[in-house]
Amino acid sequence: MFYLEHVNLVVKDINATLDFIQTAFPDWKVRGEGEGDWYGQKRKWLHVGTDGQYITLNSGDDAPNRDLTSNNPGLAHLGFSVDDVDGITRRLTEKGYVIGTIGADHPHRKTIYFTDPAGFEFEFIEYFSDDVSERNMYGGETSGIVRVGTALKEDRKMTGETFVRDLYRNAVDQKDVTELGRHLADDVRFRIGNHAPVIGKDNVLSANQSFFDSIASMSHQIDAVYADGNATICNGSVHYVRLDGSEHAAVFSTTLVFRDNLIADYLVFADISKL
Repeated sequence: MFYLEHVNLVVKDINATLDFIQTAFPDWKVRGEGEGDWYGQKRKWLHVGTDGQYITLNSGDDAPNRDLTSNNPGLAHLGFSVDDVDGITRRLTEKGYVIGTIGADHPHRKTIYFTDPAGFEFEFIEYFSDDVSERNMYGGETSGIVRVGTALKEDRKMTGETFVRDLYRNAVDQKDVTELGRHLADDVRFRIGNHAPVIGKDNVLSANQSFFDSIASMSHQIDAVYADGNATICNGSVHYVRLDGSEHAAVFSTTLVFRDNLIADYLVFADISKL
């Protein structure tokens, strides 16, 4: 008798992938962790799982993982047989993780795929039958698979929450229109408060640059992030410093709608009338 005991992965951020795994499998525990030597390079490691099986996570460089949409050799996905696909889906989406693929409808099983922050795809499959011939029946699908978020670009292999926090930290709060532009579709629609919408990437960047130039600084505190399909919503508070040094605080809510992993709708609701 034999079984697959563990899988060993190298990831950019151990804690980020650990959060993904333990959200999917709340009963999984960290079995051990430490630091090792990999051909002369120090790296941290961690084992998370049960007494009988686990996943090893190793800290790696800030380099892209395999493009899941390509035919490049490498790991395609990890598959887990589970008792409650819907429960796993609910927990992951509530934390801001985006569904990658919804498996084809099948009379004896149900599958769904998510991509973790390191760019590894996880398949969760629930069987509706104990009959081996039915569980392993090839064919019988009554629909096609649905690619929801599998086609993640190299620099967007991240959760909805991580993306939003990075967007505000690295682009908005830094008043960096170049960084902001990397994430916008050419025909993006931008609107802030009750102002008229601005259409087109160049126009949106120009509008944002004008706003950035009108204040000394700003800092966003994100309290919650929600992801649903191609839309991600966040809310929190923002602290502005005017050019004269005076300050203003407001609450805000932002809705981002993605198309081909670029922001197609960028809707900000905040009171900026006192700036």
